[in-house]
Amino acid sequence: MSEKNWKHHLLKSGLPFEYEIKECFVKNNCTVWDEYSYLKEDENKVEKEFSYDLDVNYWTGNYSMTFMVECKYKTEPTKWFFLPDPYSYQDDITQNSFLHPIDYFTENKFLFKLHPFCNVQSPLGPFCLKGVEIYQNQFLETNIFKAINQLSFAFIEQLIISIESQLEVFPETVFFNIPIIVTNAELYLINEKLTTADIENSENIEEVSERHDFLFFHNKIGESLKKYNSETLTQFFKFKGEETFNTKNKSFTKDLSHFIDVLSENYCPEIILIMHHDNQHDNFKKLFDYINFIMKPSDELEKKKIQVKENFENEMEKIKNSITKRK
Repeated sequence: MSEKNWKHHLLKSGLPFEYEIKECFVKNNCTVWDEYSYLKEDENKVEKEFSYDLDVNYWTGNYSMTFMVECKYKTEPTKWFFLPDPYSYQDDITQNSFLHPIDYFTENKFLFKLHPFCNVQSPLGPFCLKGVEIYQNQFLETNIFKAINQLSFAFIEQLIISIESQLEVFPETVFFNIPIIVTNAELYLINEKLTTADIENSENIEEVSERHDFLFFHNKIGESLKKYNSETLTQFFKFKGEETFNTKNKSFTKDLSHFIDVLSENYCPEIILIMHHDNQHDNFKKLFDYINFIMKPSDELEKKKIQVKENFENEMEKIKNSITKRK
């Protein structure tokens, strides 16, 4: 094997890339475990072991974050294109929904998922939908779909670990589960209202899409995942007992069935973060700067909270006055 070939094959294996990503998390004060595995029936109803690449924990104050990391290394120059999600505002998601906070059984509540406090800083990136991988003269949907699928079906177990920890061990802690795909592929969001004629008439990629460091994949939970989530959560609370839920519940509902239905259909997971990995590791800095700003108390954060609350109240007052004038 020539020197060029062994380098190519080693890189293509993805192992060096995975190790590099692992070290980036470690440098940001995370604890990292290699490969998280779980059991699930495949399409033939045969129970098989599935996994994602890195299981990462980051703890600060009363916040505990689990990053569920899938690494995707490309040896050839590769571009991932995603459809825009212009109607994401119709769903109950915000720029911080990717954090998936678990505060259902604690008095401590995470303010920054919902309006107006989700707006204390600019978002990491835009929302997106279905994606395709393009390299050389080929396009593939399976690589992106497989990564999303692996993280989606692993999510419910991490959610249950968080709930159990909050119920039994850390009642003051808010837990977060962050599914993330890290890739060296370039990330592009296709322009809104784009037509096939626009693409045919374009001279370059920049005319039809915009490159991003981060994208929020809006995960539309299908029937299979919803069923898997519901069955897993139901089994967990059957073991714990409904009385445990009733006694310690501080969530959005008093009904356990409603609680399971909402989480299974809308939450597990609702957003998957996709991050481009650059050689300088700048995007890791952006990610942890973003997270630390809302997780760690500061004078600047308090000022931002006051500012966005005032802006929100002013906007609500304008809407109220506008409705009154119409009457």
